[in-house]
Amino acid sequence: MSKQIYKDKFYTHLDTKKYHVDYQQRIENINWVSRHGFYPFIHFQMDCSKYTNDSEGNKFIKEKNRDIYYAAHIDRFIYEYYGNRLNNRYNKYMKLNGINRVSTAYRNCTPGKCNIDFAKEVFEYIVKCKSAYIFVGDFSNFFDRFNHRYLKENIKCVIGEKSLDAADYAIYKNVTKFTYVEADDIESVKSLYRRDMRNFDKYFETDEFHVFKKNHLHKNEKDYQIPQGSSISAVYANIYMIDFDKRINDLITSKRGMYRRYCDDIIIIVPMKHEDIKSGRNEEIARYIYSIREDIPNLILNEDKTEHFFYDNGVIKKIKGQSNLINYLGFTFDGKTVRIRDKSLFKFYCRAYRKIKRVKENTDEKSFNAGKKAIYHSYTHLGASKYSKDHGNFLTYAYKADEIFGQSKLLVSDIRHQVKKHWYKIDSRLKN
Repeated sequence: MSKQIYKDKFYTHLDTKKYHVDYQQRIENINWVSRHGFYPFIHFQMDCSKYTNDSEGNKFIKEKNRDIYYAAHIDRFIYEYYGNRLNNRYNKYMKLNGINRVSTAYRNCTPGKCNIDFAKEVFEYIVKCKSAYIFVGDFSNFFDRFNHRYLKENIKCVIGEKSLDAADYAIYKNVTKFTYVEADDIESVKSLYRRDMRNFDKYFETDEFHVFKKNHLHKNEKDYQIPQGSSISAVYANIYMIDFDKRINDLITSKRGMYRRYCDDIIIIVPMKHEDIKSGRNEEIARYIYSIREDIPNLILNEDKTEHFFYDNGVIKKIKGQSNLINYLGFTFDGKTVRIRDKSLFKFYCRAYRKIKRVKENTDEKSFNAGKKAIYHSYTHLGASKYSKDHGNFLTYAYKADEIFGQSKLLVSDIRHQVKKHWYKIDSRLKN
């Protein structure tokens, strides 16, 4: 099997660290998977706090946490293989229904493309319209609200079968009625931080694990929610949205517009003149979008959080929202210029400054020098390799984005300018 499907990762979990080649034959056996006993996921909360503005333009941090569940090694190999198989069927379904270009996240049919390419496509389309109505929104608690029965029916629809095979059903059952343990509980029982257990082959020996499970195992008993973090959950997310995507795309393309969805983020562009906005044509489209939302179980597209814009010859004006900037896939667009979001830069420097503070607390010269070298590698152009997708740092990403947007004849990239002073900021903090 292609290495593009299986990824050998050596994080510590509840099972031992594994190479996929040793288990590949079993994993691709449907009957073996149907009898496999899945390990619990490990759950933790990822800090996704936003750096944003209030109604008066004052900047503040909006706290937000995202629940992440990551699978044991053997389970991850299963999710990767059967997720890829299901993704292939999803791709065929999308092509047959004329909506193949709508969803852009978690696809295995767009090799070499990422959020930068998808944002570039959208921004260029806006400019080509000359004048357009733009609808931007996202779904709240996306993975946490997936209705299990509706998801199962959609999977059957995508694969074109009346029932799931033994492997698909075992995976579906495990992902919907998933069990998990808290990362904090592991640390508490072991009296160690997870970062101090990275070299462990697994967190618990067998007898120790059985005792731990009795006291700390949790199970999703609800008829909704799937765990965000596994590769199969990502495919399920796209499958859950097939009806929404089809109905929205049919309307928008009939009006010569564009609809794109990247996981729980959606953007809709419809060519429209100022007179159309005055007459409320844009509001008709928004009402239709909200009406389709009502037909999908548990789908929350908060009207108060959606943003509406009017683009007119290089200028974006808000119809409803907090600013005249479109925020999409990590970038802002003012009608001409593309920049990385302020919150992304803010997070980058905050992390760097925290690491610098810890490094400077080292009284041992050897430890300080090693820490300083690591800072330069992680937070400056010295570690920004452009030749490997598995290495590099935030500057690697910024330079790549600037290069891709810079190739456009319709857009202006200001990204290089945004990170131009990174060396001065990092170096001066280390030396002062």
